[in-house]
Amino acid sequence: MAAPIPADAALPRRLRRYILGALAAALVLAAGYCFGYEPPYRGTLVERPPRPLIFAHRGFGDHGPDNSLYAVERALRAGMDGVDLDGQLTRDSELVVFHDLSVDRLTSGVGRVRDKTRDEMLALDLGPKYDPAIHGAYVHAFEDFVGVVQGHGILMVELKVPGLAATGIEQRAVDIIRRHNAYRDVVLSSFNPLVLYRVKRLDPRVRTAFIFMNTNWNPKLLAEIKEGDKVDLPWVVRQEFIRRALRKVIRPDLLSVNQAVDHAVITRLIAKGWPVFIWTPEEDQELRWALSERPYGVISDRPIRAKQLRDQ
Repeated sequence: MAAPIPADAALPRRLRRYILGALAAALVLAAGYCFGYEPPYRGTLVERPPRPLIFAHRGFGDHGPDNSLYAVERALRAGMDGVDLDGQLTRDSELVVFHDLSVDRLTSGVGRVRDKTRDEMLALDLGPKYDPAIHGAYVHAFEDFVGVVQGHGILMVELKVPGLAATGIEQRAVDIIRRHNAYRDVVLSSFNPLVLYRVKRLDPRVRTAFIFMNTNWNPKLLAEIKEGDKVDLPWVVRQEFIRRALRKVIRPDLLSVNQAVDHAVITRLIAKGWPVFIWTPEEDQELRWALSERPYGVISDRPIRAKQLRDQ
């Protein structure tokens, strides 16, 4: 028979059990807060519009060359509230606006954006591949778009990076926004939460948008992701409970949510006060649903139709 535990030894052992139990309970509560609880939105940099904003996807890409000033100027003349564009760094660390990671599909050039200099990129004409009658719709630097949009609409630019490591793209974008005092005119967006975290560390006044979707394998999404431009999102970033925790850390000002995300999730985020953009509804039924959710905005390849439905 085992010897009885002395009374003076039983108390510390019992105390250790209590302490371990308390720590386990604290961990469960912390995990519940991080992964389960969604606090109400408390951002202060975003003003609520009286009705959903309508943004032209890819800078009015169905009415002009993709991500071109040519298209953006037409979007603004058509009364769009803003445009959605894509920004990438060149080999010499300059920020240019271009959608694909490779220039092959949209221009007569070949190769990756990050392997070309700023001057090489700006010499590429986006017009002929879109319409043989259009010439002179050259690739432009991000700063050129800021000057055109400022005071006339909002520029939402997705910062594209090849991986998780810092590239300096955030610093470039923030410097340009500061130089033009374009805090109210530009939103920096990304699928990559580290990019948004770094932007806020550089300047908390810059507005950010966290882009997310559920899966890479939705057929409508794959139709947009051309050869040489496929970027797989890690499984972990595609889970809502992980995104919920990330939102608490990176504190984006807006969310840009693909329409394929569970509609209950979108409804809940809007109910929590989050300024949500829904992308990219195209068919009338999709547009009507998106607008009925009363989001902050809708990003569409058919922004003129979206505006018509909103204004009915």
